[in-house]
Amino acid sequence: MLAVDVRRGLRQGCTVTQAASRAWRYSEQTVAQHADFLLAFVDGGVCVGAFKIADSASDADGGYVFELTPTPRFQWALGERLPLPPGRNPARILTGQHLRAFLDADPHYTPRPGQD
Repeated sequence: MLAVDVRRGLRQGCTVTQAASRAWRYSEQTVAQHADFLLAFVDGGVCVGAFKIADSASDADGGYVFELTPTPRFQWALGERLPLPPGRNPARILTGQHLRAFLDADPHYTPRPGQD
């Protein structure tokens, strides 16, 4: 799962979807492995958008532009603080413990039998 800081785009008058769709610096491998969903966040890591990545394309500057569709799966996260990995990079990857913390925060999540 990818997460991007959309503050700059919002300040420029973009919608959350437009700001989240713009070119982001991710490696080809990262996009191939983690570009299923994208969360948009602002100050303090507050989620302002949850999207399914329908498609992606690299641009001439080495960034990726995403075609996004809102996803009902993560609407519960809107307005919530995301468990983002540390750092200042506006383009983040939620994996490992950060992804697990996010998924476990879903109020509708019910583990399957045999899962913690």
